[in-house]
Amino acid sequence: METDKKITALLGMRQEDIAMLLQVSRSQWGMFEIGQRQLPLVAQLKLAKMLAIVKQPQNESVNSFLDLEVQKVETKKLVDKLKLVNQHRQLIEKKKLQLTEKKYEAAVLALRFLLFLKTDDQQSVTEQNWPSTSVQLRAEKAIRKNGLHVQAKHRLKLQVLLAEEEILEGLV
Repeated sequence: METDKKITALLGMRQEDIAMLLQVSRSQWGMFEIGQRQLPLVAQLKLAKMLAIVKQPQNESVNSFLDLEVQKVETKKLVDKLKLVNQHRQLIEKKKLQLTEKKYEAAVLALRFLLFLKTDDQQSVTEQNWPSTSVQLRAEKAIRKNGLHVQAKHRLKLQVLLAEEEILEGLV
């Protein structure tokens, strides 16, 4: 005889449910499963029929009972909602990436400008020191905050969202 887990898994029911359908007690069913007791002949016949049903192709009357069309419509609604959320997240990630790139490029440009001023012979050293130090510190901070590693993070999130979108397209 098959073990408890195999029969229970095969029928997709709990021990209590199978015992109820076979009109035996749960303890009687449990003892049958571990091989310590036999089921009444009527229960054995019902169990045999139940196991035979599992092996048959799906019955159309069961499909209509489950209302597969309603489930398909609900699934499509869910997928459409998930696609909409995904598109919104993509838009947010694109904007974050663009803003990060813009701030990074502006900071790099500021540092290039400061380097130019330092090398320019027409500017005196005392005129350059005070304003350029604060500008340089702000530019360096912006580069650290919006550097290539941050841009890579946004690009990766965007790629993940694009892959998720492809998966969602495949579900419909």
